[in-house]
Amino acid sequence: MKLLKGNRNQCGSCNQYFNSVGAFEAHRTGKFNVDRRCRTVEEMEAIGMILRNDGFWIREKMKNYREKSNGDNDA
Repeated sequence: MKLLKGNRNQCGSCNQYFNSVGAFEAHRTGKFNVDRRCRTVEEMEAIGMILRNDGFWIREKMKNYREKSNGDNDA
């Protein structure tokens, strides 16, 4: 089990780990109360999400910001 603190979270449906609420929300697709579901790994990669070495998914946009800033902010 990974340490969940700050905005880090784990999806209760697919059990994937996310480094931010934004990344978690990006992994969900469909309309609420109609066909809402988790994206597959392939679908997450297709929209630019990246699985980091520590096992947490991030959005590529935030990854690029982090690399440019050389900061240690959660993505």
